[in-house]
Amino acid sequence: KSKFCLGLFLLLLVDLIWVASSEASRYLFKDIHYDKPYMSTYIKTSMFSIYLLGFVLYAPWRRQCIRCACDDYPGQYQLSESMYVPAKVPSASELDSSDGERKSKMKVKFNHLMEVKHLEVFLQLNLNHKIVLLIFCVGNVQLIFQMINLFSGKLTVPQVIRISFFFAVIFFIGNVAYQEALSVSEVSLVNVLSSTSGLFTLILAAVLPSGPADRFTISKLCAVLLSIGGMTMVGLGAENTDIQNLLSTDNAKLGVMWSLIGTFCYAVYLVSLKKSVGSDENIDVPMFFGFVGMFSFTLLWPGMVALHYTGVEKFELPDRTSILLVVVNGLVGTVLSELMWLWGCLLTSSLIATMSLSLTIPLSIFLDIVFRKVEFSWLFYMGVAPVFLAFLAVTYLCHKPESDPVKTVIYKLFSCVC
Repeated sequence: KSKFCLGLFLLLLVDLIWVASSEASRYLFKDIHYDKPYMSTYIKTSMFSIYLLGFVLYAPWRRQCIRCACDDYPGQYQLSESMYVPAKVPSASELDSSDGERKSKMKVKFNHLMEVKHLEVFLQLNLNHKIVLLIFCVGNVQLIFQMINLFSGKLTVPQVIRISFFFAVIFFIGNVAYQEALSVSEVSLVNVLSSTSGLFTLILAAVLPSGPADRFTISKLCAVLLSIGGMTMVGLGAENTDIQNLLSTDNAKLGVMWSLIGTFCYAVYLVSLKKSVGSDENIDVPMFFGFVGMFSFTLLWPGMVALHYTGVEKFELPDRTSILLVVVNGLVGTVLSELMWLWGCLLTSSLIATMSLSLTIPLSIFLDIVFRKVEFSWLFYMGVAPVFLAFLAVTYLCHKPESDPVKTVIYKLFSCVC
């Protein structure tokens, strides 16, 4: 329960960071006129590589690398800090009763505490797994470590690299698609279509469940549809327009396509990663993002060359102000926030993490009301309540996966009618 609450706190904190990040991106694209979606996404995604410094600064990561490269090396199996526990020593009365003839003038004084050390990774296991190790692996240190990896489910460095390689491409495509959608269509239309990520996540999580919280229920479907409806009213109310006007603008169909591609890729990325990893204890999230940044930097630069020579996006180095804004926005709005967001997802569920994204739109528009004195129609205010209500409903339903109140109400109504 405490981990679940921590995950919710991280997701809400990420919403605040992304609202500020979106304001910075708006300033970069609209005011400075550095409209390079692929280039800016490539820079920010490559900055994930900074997490690979953990192999230099963090000793457990170094031991994992050496352990994968070498079966045996000095210091491979590190002992924990000393622990002192009460020693179970037979009392004098027990000794006298068990052996009456054993009496001597010599006396032995025992310490009431004994020093205990164990392998650090041994702490990852629960009591049942520790008992199995002690029974079957006594005297075989290498076998002990293999069994620990099996029981704990902790991904090794090669496994993290393979997962990072696959998800780096999906993550990058989703981000580029979202930036392209913003560059060719209205923000309100992109936000409305992005809210459908909850529907994609709900369906994919039901197909690839990673736990009880991913079970498909009618109540979750109603909550997701409520969120989509609320986001539609928020988007239309913010622009003071209607859906026909949005779709009749130039490049509207292209914007719809990019929005749906980005939304679907994000849902696939989140659900598949949650399915592959399970919980936050099975993977070092910073290590994962570090390799994502490395693969993005080394493999995706040819895309800039192709876009430059096809004329889609001309290569242009940013000026000092633009590069400073991209770097700061990348460090805070991408490197830090994506780490916190994925961690929050692993602590809660993929659907809650997706639904939390919808909260950024009302928050960003609220800033426009407070600081820019922007006025919106009644449709906007009518749409805010369903968005927040849907997020609270999904949070409750994922925390209580066996609960399906809408289904219960439908059954009761059906039984009353019949």
